[in-house]
Amino acid sequence: MRDIYTPHDDGYSMDDPKGRAYAIERRYRMLTAPWLELMAEIRAERGALLATTEYQEWAGIEKAERLDIIDTRLKTVEDWLNHYKIEKRAGHGFRVRRWLTTASRLSDSELEGML
Repeated sequence: MRDIYTPHDDGYSMDDPKGRAYAIERRYRMLTAPWLELMAEIRAERGALLATTEYQEWAGIEKAERLDIIDTRLKTVEDWLNHYKIEKRAGHGFRVRRWLTTASRLSDSELEGML
């Protein structure tokens, strides 16, 4: 039988709700960071397109097609971010979810310092 109080390399047992919550939050931030950067780039691209004089001269169907391409990419990014958000909260007990709330309020450096 495994001792639930045996700490792992990070000082927390996997049965420790605080340690699990902090590990889950770190994973969530690691997985979502590239998607958040991509979302910012896509939004900037969309804004730049709307500001061009060339865009203003296009016919309605050309505008719609070009915006559809960008908006489809944006929707894909939003879907992945939503997937990770749901995954972060799913399947955890009350104590882990409570610590997740605390962990989500910490900055990256504070979260690293806790582990």
